Amino acid sequence: MAQPDGMRVTGAFGGKPILRILRQHLRLMLAVFVAVSLLGFGVLLLLKPTYTATATVAIAQASADPLSPTGQTPAAAQDDNLPSTEAAEIASRDVAAAVLAQIPPLPPQPGFNILDFNLPSLLCGVKISYFCAAPAATDPASRAQAQIDTFLKSLSVLPELHSSVIDVSVTAPNGPRAAALADAVVEAYQRIALAGQTQDVNRVAAWLDARTAQLRQNWLDAVTAANAYSVSHGLTNAQQGGGSTPLVDSQIANMAASLGNAQASLAAAQARAAGLTDASQHGDPNALLTLPEQPILVAAAAQLMQLESQRDQLASEFGPNYPKIRSLDGQIAQTRAIMNGQTGSAFASITETKIAEQAEVNQLAANLSQLKAQAAAQSAEQAQYTSLNDEAASARSVYETFLEDENAVVDRAALLEPPVTFVSHAGIPLRATFPNKTKLGLAILLLALVAGGAAAFIRDYFSEGFAQADDLRATVDEPLLAALPLLVGARDDEISRHVLDAPFSRTGEAVRGLAAKLSLLAPDETAPRAILVSSAGAIEGKTTLALWLALAMHQGGHAVLVIDGDHRRSSLMRHAALASKPGLTDYIAGDAAAPDLIQQDPSTGIDFIASGNAMSRAFGPSEIARLRALIDTMKQRYQMIIIDSPPLLAMTDGFVHGSIADQTVFVCRWQRTSRQAVLASLDRLRDYGANVAGVVVTMVDQNSALQFDGDYGRRERQLISRLYGS
Repeated sequence: MAQPDGMRVTGAFGGKPILRILRQHLRLMLAVFVAVSLLGFGVLLLLKPTYTATATVAIAQASADPLSPTGQTPAAAQDDNLPSTEAAEIASRDVAAAVLAQIPPLPPQPGFNILDFNLPSLLCGVKISYFCAAPAATDPASRAQAQIDTFLKSLSVLPELHSSVIDVSVTAPNGPRAAALADAVVEAYQRIALAGQTQDVNRVAAWLDARTAQLRQNWLDAVTAANAYSVSHGLTNAQQGGGSTPLVDSQIANMAASLGNAQASLAAAQARAAGLTDASQHGDPNALLTLPEQPILVAAAAQLMQLESQRDQLASEFGPNYPKIRSLDGQIAQTRAIMNGQTGSAFASITETKIAEQAEVNQLAANLSQLKAQAAAQSAEQAQYTSLNDEAASARSVYETFLEDENAVVDRAALLEPPVTFVSHAGIPLRATFPNKTKLGLAILLLALVAGGAAAFIRDYFSEGFAQADDLRATVDEPLLAALPLLVGARDDEISRHVLDAPFSRTGEAVRGLAAKLSLLAPDETAPRAILVSSAGAIEGKTTLALWLALAMHQGGHAVLVIDGDHRRSSLMRHAALASKPGLTDYIAGDAAAPDLIQQDPSTGIDFIASGNAMSRAFGPSEIARLRALIDTMKQRYQMIIIDSPPLLAMTDGFVHGSIADQTVFVCRWQRTSRQAVLASLDRLRDYGANVAGVVVTMVDQNSALQFDGDYGRRERQLISRLYGS
């Protein structure tokens, strides 16, 4: 039972169907593959190369905050969001502006870049104003902001997972510029961060300076008031705090203690001077590490020791001529110069301290001698003086505390460090990062291959005709008699003689096989038969098949007659038809006798009846009777009568011929004749009583699964030709 119109029956989607589809549409797939490849490689050639350089930085370890109280240790807790925060700050607009101020952007390069192409620009070019972008800014500030936006698009700052390392990448038209921009981004961020830290420290230091000056003035005012009160009342021996100890005695004790402290400070300064002298004479950095009062000198000594240790290690491993040793020698020399300079500064500072301490010792000794000479009676005024003196001491204590904090802030501000340090500077890329021609080329070839395969599958899916034998059998419910291959590049005269010129080709084998099948399907193989070759539409190969079938039967020694039944578009042996000879329509009209219709083709020796003049009326009972009588008459003379039918969808004559013929061969062009046309034509043939022997598929592509599996080789054909004289 035939399937409904338009239903397509296909096999399982497996390896063989896929290979069949690809082989069947190989030319289309290759054409799409070549087109996509050419387009892709053309676009690849239009891409401008860009280079990406990467600088690697690490987040610096947390150090003491200059603004924190003296002696307070910073918290050691690790902030998990710190790398992301630092990355966002590095990629800020302020850093980008600083980089562009240092390295100005390149002027626009002439030429076409495929990346600059976009659909809105194209639509704007054809006067569709809706897609036009805003006009470019002309004022300097807007242009600068646009340049910053462009630079930020080329900047990538990515923190590495589970570490404090950040990669700073910049893309530029050339390698040296990309490396310079990557390093400039890090350096600009370091400068901006240090400037911000310094500004904060200076602001706090300024506030402390103003507050310290105020507290110093308060202390001096309190001391002046106490001294003025003492002088105005002639107090020289007041009680200490209202107790039994004379004020002068207390002052003497305090003065003696101060003198002892001053002498100890003088001795310490002298010891530091001696230690610094010894260290500078022997050049031992270890001795400098014992001078905590000189942090810069200590840091320089520590760095010198570290560099010398690295140099000794490299020299022991690689020898004294290792290239990196020369770099370390330069750093060692630079660090030693810094240490020597700081040593001189330390000498000057310690010398000044010694002079000041010596002067203080002398002054305290003189004051102590003066106090020992004083003695006086205690009075109420002396108690008031004691109160004033206590206020002065308190004011001095507060002043000294603020002064100490101010000095600590100023000293530690000199040791500020940037938040990130270089792990490695950006190297100059030698090859363009984009486009990666190797990878893109492979991707283009892969895309072209996928596109070619997709085109083959789409073509197969939307094909109206039959492409598989199973599909044809399941749809038309008729046997597949033969599949005739497509002859590429052959002329019309070569096609008509193909089974004679190439008897052992695939076409010749298929035609002989068709003739054998028709004989086997006949009720009586020896009885004369009339075979109708028909098709749904024109240019499907039915006329050529009729001629080939006649040639195959004629070569087998059978008497064959070919009748051209297409009187509106006659194409059968038109090169051999004589104008004076009548045709089929002339006989049907009663204007010619049957013996007068027969002609012979001089090139093939086949007898045939031409179509005659075009007939405008339909077949009536008398015409059908005359046609049937003609076939019966010709069967007495010929063993095989082949009727070339007109297209069934164009003329009804073919259905009449089918009702008269003994067998009907329906021709279907491979992947061209639609399923609806095939089913409609076969149904009408059956309605007219035609005996449909089966279907022949013509013009099958060589890569189709309908094609025969094998063919005779050249040697086999030559051998057969010699044996049989053909």
